[in-house]
Amino acid sequence: MQARDPSHQPESVQAFLAGVPPFDRLPPLELAALAAGSRVALYLKDEPVPVEGGDGGWLCCVQRGGLRLRGPDDGRARDDLRGPGECFGLGAVPGAVPGACQATALEDTFLVRLPGEAFAAVCRRHPEVAAYFHDALGQARADSRAANLAACPEPDDGDYLFTRLAGEVASRSLVRVPRGTDLPQAARVMEAGQVGSVLVCEASGAVIGIVTDRDLRRAVATGLPLSATVETLMSAPVAAMAAEAACFEGLLRMTGAGIRHLLVTRDGEPAGMVTASDLLLAHGRSPMALLRAIRRADDADDLEALCRNIRPLAAALAARGAAAGAVSHILTLLAEQVLARLLALLEKRCGPSPAPCRWLALGAAGRREMLPATGLSLAVVPGDGGDAVIARAARTYLQALLPRLGEGLDRCGLRGGRSGLCLGDPRALFDPTGFAADGDPLDHEASLEGFDARELPGCGREAPEADRGLVPSPPPPVLDAMLRAAVARPAPLGLYKGRLMERDGGSASVLDVAGRGSRPVTALARLAALHGGITATGTVSRLEALARRGLLPGETARAAVEAFGFFEGERLLAMLAAGDGPGREEVALAPETISPRRRHAYKAAFAALEGLRLALSVGLGAEGGVP
Repeated sequence: MQARDPSHQPESVQAFLAGVPPFDRLPPLELAALAAGSRVALYLKDEPVPVEGGDGGWLCCVQRGGLRLRGPDDGRARDDLRGPGECFGLGAVPGAVPGACQATALEDTFLVRLPGEAFAAVCRRHPEVAAYFHDALGQARADSRAANLAACPEPDDGDYLFTRLAGEVASRSLVRVPRGTDLPQAARVMEAGQVGSVLVCEASGAVIGIVTDRDLRRAVATGLPLSATVETLMSAPVAAMAAEAACFEGLLRMTGAGIRHLLVTRDGEPAGMVTASDLLLAHGRSPMALLRAIRRADDADDLEALCRNIRPLAAALAARGAAAGAVSHILTLLAEQVLARLLALLEKRCGPSPAPCRWLALGAAGRREMLPATGLSLAVVPGDGGDAVIARAARTYLQALLPRLGEGLDRCGLRGGRSGLCLGDPRALFDPTGFAADGDPLDHEASLEGFDARELPGCGREAPEADRGLVPSPPPPVLDAMLRAAVARPAPLGLYKGRLMERDGGSASVLDVAGRGSRPVTALARLAALHGGITATGTVSRLEALARRGLLPGETARAAVEAFGFFEGERLLAMLAAGDGPGREEVALAPETISPRRRHAYKAAFAALEGLRLALSVGLGAEGGVP
């Protein structure tokens, strides 16, 4: 009788894989076939574990215990961890180095080895399995949508539009008039077509502009002759979006540009029209509806009541699949409109400023990265026109105005918690003498928010163009020291057995997604961009600009952008789950509550952050690098 092979346990392996992503999505017969050729191996604590790669190798999955992977000593950190349910081998997992890794068991560890050929066959039949290993962050985005749907109450107001494409919502018929059409004829065409806009076209059919019913009202109000042609009134070029784009992207375009019509194109050709009315949702729970209500608020009480809708709006957007970047952009626009309305109301009570002023958004607002519970950090720079008396009067006026503005922002839940309200140049927030060479730039983030400054149009009487200028960088030696200090701190390895594992062997029982994820990406992007003379303020914009200038490898920048989006999505979900109230801006996560899929995504995001750190570290002092 042939002795039973104790390493061959297909039934138990199948049961184990049924609970391990991405194999948990395979049909039972596929799991059984994969488990049939598997082997189970035991390695004792501190015992070396062979890492086999190549076509004839194995994909290994940790069934119990854990191990540390260590790459070759090439001057770059290549260590990684694998815990229960995590895989390595075959080069399938981000961070693995097939054929060149050394692995050591952290404790007594059971491994399930899956034959490479069988695994490759599964990947061919089920692309989502391959995608899980090769696109961890992309998988995380899909899983985050499901998590958001579970964490956020199901909206009952029809905001399904945020999951639909522009081509599905747009009107199919386009109303056009030729160049040279007079205004009465254009109005008759609009009335006959029961539409609020007409496209102006050349004889060839090319679209050259758009005239809306609002344009016609303005023409009548300003006394424009009825014989005038549509070219004198049209807006050009026509704002457009692709039919394949999500509807919330159209909302961003409309909200940012203050328009109500977007031409929808398919393969570059006009295919329909989408209007703000098409995208407005019931009960006012949409960015456009809320924005319109904020602009019409009669007093601070109305604004306070309207701002209570901001968090539910963020939850509805997230639950319907909007990315954190889209949500933060919308929240920033809404906060800016609240500020503009508060200033308009205060001006009615206090009178106008004696001199034009520049209002600057700092920090997250300056980067357009506000999330629920994030306040507005602001600076106001009064103009003087070269007159010392006017300058003193303007400062006195603002000193009286800012406390009242602060009270209004407090009532609306938008008071900035770090920089708050600054009168004068925001560079004054940064003290270069306070930074030690071995300091942590994150400790100085509040003062560095002045270098995220972005001017806010439409707030009070704006300073003349001649008075405007870019906010300079900190002194180069200080900036160089801060960048060196920022790249000196490695990113975490990942999550293992309910703890956040660091590359130096340390660990923590909580995960601060902002402090160990988003903020390091933001800090590195900010410091590198300032040193490179890049004027963009957003984290993603800075990373992309660094790549365009050759100061950062393109793939590294793309991975960092993906990681930043993932971290911000996790922050958004945590904030929404924590509810409203003071102290809710950041929420620490318990690693043991994070699912295997999200652990896998965190590992990939931390690896991308580490790649960004290493790329900037290598560039330090190198010709063409950063700085």
